[in-house]
Parts: sequence; structure tokens; C-alpha cells
Amino acid sequence: MSKSVPSLKILVAEDDPHLGEALRGFLREKGHKVDLARNGAEALSLLKRRHYSLVLTDLVMPEADGLEVLRLAREQDPATLVVIMTGHASLESAVQATREGAYDYLRKPFNLRELDIAVANAARLLHLKAENLHLLKKLHELTAKLEDLQTNQQVSEPPAPTPTQASEAHPLTFIPWRFPLAWETESAHPGDLERLLGLYKDNLLTEREFQILKQRLLI
Repeated sequence: MSKSVPSLKILVAEDDPHLGEALRGFLREKGHKVDLARNGAEALSLLKRRHYSLVLTDLVMPEADGLEVLRLAREQDPATLVVIMTGHASLESAVQATREGAYDYLRKPFNLRELDIAVANAARLLHLKAENLHLLKKLHELTAKLEDLQTNQQVSEPPAPTPTQASEAHPLTFIPWRFPLAWETESAHPGDLERLLGLYKDNLLTEREFQILKQRLLI
């Protein structure tokens, strides 16, 4: 089994015993796990009891044809890929198989190289789908965690006071040029009065603001 081609669980439905055994042996040599159904009814029975990633089915078989096998395989798991094999190929049968959801269509007699390519392509497609689902799951988990963190942060942080609320508590809180006020420090710096007077002389303080700050500094 090539490292680039994942191993698959495959069902081969083929009523020709020689071809069926040849297909099973070839696919097992490639590293796949393969079950062989020798008619349509046996294929339907296996599909009801087991899961397959890929189904290779003859179109014309006794007891149930390949389209019935295709329908049940897709019903059991829409992700299952189905390849139709037939020696009675026609445009009509190809169109019908495609409409029923067939992944590929092999015309008999086909060589093992054609089969190998079809199975390898199916394996890579299934692997990519599985990877995409895994990545989407991780993305959803990370998105959920991020939303939880944002919610918790919003709950833990008190809302910022509005300018009106803040100004009611401290009338000069939102003066953009202000220096730390006396009540915001352990003690007023001896030079604070001189700085305050300088701001007033430079017309950076109104009379009312100067008196309020002066009183605060002297408390």
C-alpha cells in the first residue's frame, strides 16, 4: 500500500467468480480490506451488516442489480463511494448510474491499471473529506472556546463608567491635562500648589477650577 493511498474497506459485488476473486486478490495486495459478494442479494445483505468506504459492483447480476446495490450503499451511508462495473455499457446506463450517485463507471473488460487508478482516486477523495471534517470540527471547537472567553471577559469586567457618571463622582476626572489629584495619592507633593498656580496664571484653569483644586490640595 502506497503511503499516499489510504487503506479502504471495500465491497466487491461480482457474479463472475473468476473476475470476483481476481479483483479481491488484487485489492488485498494493495492493502485494502475486501469482502466479495457473488450476487446482488449477497451484496445487499453485506451492506446491511457492515460499513464500506467503497463499493465496486457489477451492473447486471442475479437477484439484485448494481443500481439496487448503489441505492442501498448510498442509503446506508451517503459518504460511501460506488463504482459501477459493466460489460453492457451504454450512454443510458452511464447517465442513470451517475444520477443515482455513482462515483465512477468502469467498462468491461478493463485492465487492473484502470481499476487501480479508480480506487486510488476514491481513497484520496475519502481521505480529503475526512481531513476536512476533522478541520471543521477543530474550527468549531476553537470558535466556541473563543466565544466563551469573550463572554466570560465581558461578565468579569464591570462596565466602564459613562462620562456623566464619572464626572458626578469626580468633577475634574475628564480634564485631559490634569495631573494626579491629592485624593488619588498618599499625600500632595509640596510643589503641587506652585504648579497649580502656574496653570492658573497661564490661563489653563478657570477661577472656579483653580479654587476647587486648591481646596483639594489643602485638605
